Amino acid sequence: MIWNSARGGMRSVVDAYRRDGFIERENVRLIAAYCDGGFLRRQIVLLAALVEFAWLLATRRIELVHIHAAMRGSFWRKHLFASLARTFRVPVILHLHGSEMRQFYEAQRPQVQHLIRRNLEKSDRVLVLSESWRSFIERIAPAARITVVPNYVTVPARPAADGRDGAEVLFLGLVGPRKGTFDLIEAFAGVAARHPAARLTVGGNGEVEKAATLVGERGLGAQVSLAGWVDGEGKTRLLERSSIYALPSYNEGLPMSVLEAMAAELAVVTTRVGGIPELITDGVDGLLLEPGDKQGLEASLDLLLGDGERRRAIAAAGRRRVETTYSDEVVLPLLHRIYAEVAR
Repeated sequence: MIWNSARGGMRSVVDAYRRDGFIERENVRLIAAYCDGGFLRRQIVLLAALVEFAWLLATRRIELVHIHAAMRGSFWRKHLFASLARTFRVPVILHLHGSEMRQFYEAQRPQVQHLIRRNLEKSDRVLVLSESWRSFIERIAPAARITVVPNYVTVPARPAADGRDGAEVLFLGLVGPRKGTFDLIEAFAGVAARHPAARLTVGGNGEVEKAATLVGERGLGAQVSLAGWVDGEGKTRLLERSSIYALPSYNEGLPMSVLEAMAAELAVVTTRVGGIPELITDGVDGLLLEPGDKQGLEASLDLLLGDGERRRAIAAAGRRRVETTYSDEVVLPLLHRIYAEVAR
């Protein structure tokens, strides 16, 4: 399995495979083609990955290769691995994660679009995160063999009702404009005076200094906490103590953080992008907005902070939605069947 070990959604997906025993059960060997760090370190990691992969191919120790790819550099790095595998007639599963894949494709010259289409159509299976992504890939690569495999989470034990503060709002992700972090801070400033007990925790790396400046300009220092990158136990504690999760993104695939928040029984406010509208029915198991709708975001936060009964109903419905369609018990057996089909 070729993946990116850098922080982000793709790493969260593969970490979940490992945590839940899928890597061991399927006898998967992980090869990281990208990592956090400087340019030189990233090139060394890529070169080492290519050498290891070529050796495994040459010694016929690979039955199939599962490649996790995003857009831009990630797509082209993974294209190298896919081309090598095809040279040795090893089946390729190309698993697309990039939230801006559509924009990436449409920005290319026709010759480059042809290369992208060829890579998709020559793969033995293309895995996408949602039906909307399937429609897009079918349009640009009609001969591609596509299967929808959503991201998944392991649903935790139901949290104790008395351990959760109804005024806690949480954001997890890359701090910056694409995830709508600054929109969220602006919207929270609009509700902070009406809900003086409300608190917003922003967990993530990225443009943290710019976020801190905005928090200071809006006088939110007492109500907004910038937690930096959090994972593991730190993330679990934040999910357990929060009641509302907000991710006002402009582009997404199927964000792991939204699935994790719904599984942890937080009421989710997010946007109609990527596969999110297939996950959430507005007003039932979450609240949906258009990207950039700061007034709507403020109104949604106002509603959930002020109406505990409505907040708890949405949170419970979100958890049920994940349990039935986006849990490990549903998605991992599907991935096992795909491995068996492609390997044959």
